[in-house]
Amino acid sequence: MSTKKPLSYKEYLGIDQLLSLQKLVSKPRQQDEVLFIIAHQTYELWFKLMLNELESAISQMLSRDVREATRLIRRVIEVQKVLIQQITVLETIRPKDFLKFRTILRPASGFQSLQFRELEFISGQRDEVFLKMHKNDESDYEQLLKRHESPSLWDGFRDVLEQYGFDVSSDKLPSKEREKKVHDKELKILVKLFSGKKYPEVEELAEVLMEYDKNFWLWRTHHIAMVERVIGRKQG
Repeated sequence: MSTKKPLSYKEYLGIDQLLSLQKLVSKPRQQDEVLFIIAHQTYELWFKLMLNELESAISQMLSRDVREATRLIRRVIEVQKVLIQQITVLETIRPKDFLKFRTILRPASGFQSLQFRELEFISGQRDEVFLKMHKNDESDYEQLLKRHESPSLWDGFRDVLEQYGFDVSSDKLPSKEREKKVHDKELKILVKLFSGKKYPEVEELAEVLMEYDKNFWLWRTHHIAMVERVIGRKQG
């Protein structure tokens, strides 16, 4: 007979390990550092889920399961809403209290978040400047390079358009000319898509992608504004 102990909530979620990850560096201990650490660790956990769902959504688009891709992106949109709402919690930190432990954190910065850069890349914002910033960490650089070379959400959507008979091909023009020509062609396709009402599942996918993009911009804009308020422009 097996004597294996039943799996508990605590063991399954690794609660002991999870709650031991908040290691304060301030001396004397600053009350707001606990909030600061937990908020950013939470961001990283949500980033992990978002990357997992977006990877799967791209895979579904490439394998012609448009509805499943749409469902997964809708889930990510709900996560984005949580990220935006979480900013209000961080805003409860007063600038004078944040300054008490801010200097100790240097040069660490959210700007260094690997997963956030991965989210940018998977969303189509593939700035090689940020790729080069991670060259000093071999494992991070390799992970980001892999993400840089993998299909983005827009690549997946373009593949869907091709599956439905839309011409999104680009000819061999110089890069800047080709980029403009492809952009103009894609805009015309989207106008045709939304005016024709012939492919509702593709139209729905396009709508959730636009909502995802809007929420990504909102979170980033609100987060930057929050940092400026908490740090203070003059002190920063």
